[in-house]
Amino acid sequence: IRRPPRSTPKPSSAASDVYKRQLLLSAGAYSQTVDRIAVIVNDGVVLESDIQLKIKNFKKEAAISGARVPSEKDLRDEIIEALIIEELQLQIADKAGIKISDEELNVTVKRVAQQNELTIEEFIHSFEDEGVSYELVRDEIKRSLKINRVQQGRVQNRISITQEELVNFLNTEEAKTQLGPELNVRQILIRTNSQKNIDDVYSEVVESINDGKNFIELSENFSEDQNKGDLGWRKITGFPELFQSTLENLKIGEVSNVIKSGAGSHILYLNDKRGPAVSFEKEWEVRHILLIPNRVRPDDESEELMISIRERLLAGEDFDQLAAEFSDDPGSKQEGGKLGWAGEGKYTEAFEEVMMRSNLNEVSLPFRSDFGWHILEVTGTRIEDKTNERIADQAFNYLYSRKFEEELESDLQELRAEAFIEIKDY
Repeated sequence: IRRPPRSTPKPSSAASDVYKRQLLLSAGAYSQTVDRIAVIVNDGVVLESDIQLKIKNFKKEAAISGARVPSEKDLRDEIIEALIIEELQLQIADKAGIKISDEELNVTVKRVAQQNELTIEEFIHSFEDEGVSYELVRDEIKRSLKINRVQQGRVQNRISITQEELVNFLNTEEAKTQLGPELNVRQILIRTNSQKNIDDVYSEVVESINDGKNFIELSENFSEDQNKGDLGWRKITGFPELFQSTLENLKIGEVSNVIKSGAGSHILYLNDKRGPAVSFEKEWEVRHILLIPNRVRPDDESEELMISIRERLLAGEDFDQLAAEFSDDPGSKQEGGKLGWAGEGKYTEAFEEVMMRSNLNEVSLPFRSDFGWHILEVTGTRIEDKTNERIADQAFNYLYSRKFEEELESDLQELRAEAFIEIKDY
């Protein structure tokens, strides 16, 4: 698997505030008097005024956050190294002809303003109130975008995440704790020395659930634990290890098989789940017949043929046989036109619109899409839990970000080692 992250997490408001302060402080560098060249970096330079401003801003940020301030020498050395790396990346951007359009810059500025819960006008005034020109802020953002483009271009293709790596990470306690949802679980515990027979209880519980009864009431009536079967909200790692593999495979509203423990026999019930990754999606099971217009059978004749096919279906002919005979969709015609289960966003807009407003087991009127003429029949609908897929996406992003940082650090070290650097000693 080799691909960029599927989504970018929105920074917290605190992180956005820090980013805004960094922009403010960095942009201020351009307003300083250029006094002398402090470092030669290939065919570019780092100015002493840049170093001094970075030192001043670091101390100001440290005073706000309470961070430890290194010695003057160590702080200066660290800032010089950071400015060298920045200059090297900007040189690469210039040589590669990387340009940031006004449109891209405007979108980025708007996003930064939104992350700070400000309008564009408020965002601009927040800098001007500090005596920093908005144009200088835009220049700083443009530099950051260029550096980001360089890093993506140099590092992205070095990163490969296999399916095995992803699965192994998802099975770690770290992933389950950080990314997994909270589960609301109830149980029925029949103790080892109980007079109740667990098999009889289980049969009655399953029958009651199938009849639509509430498990909460059942657990309160049957369970012999102190909490009347309520195990509360917890991450899956917060439940006994004996329960975890069972809970991983339970859907909301499902009852587990009997689990034996030292305390007795347990019947688990997944009542609900919550968290950022929790997602449910409606899916449709559809079959269709497609006629693609061509020179032999132009558009109007394809429409007429589709009308006649629909009439034959309404008269009782078999959908599978007519799909196999007439459909121009090679992927489904031998399957009776079956497309399987799919959620919103998979099919073309015209097809999806008809699918979503169709009644079950009714053949639609003929309709046109970009592919040709269709009729379709929705044979089932369901609500699917997509939480595990969302967690897998987040896990991929997590692994990608971690590998990206590792590869970037290595790449920057190589870049620094190959460069001509002369630090002036005044």
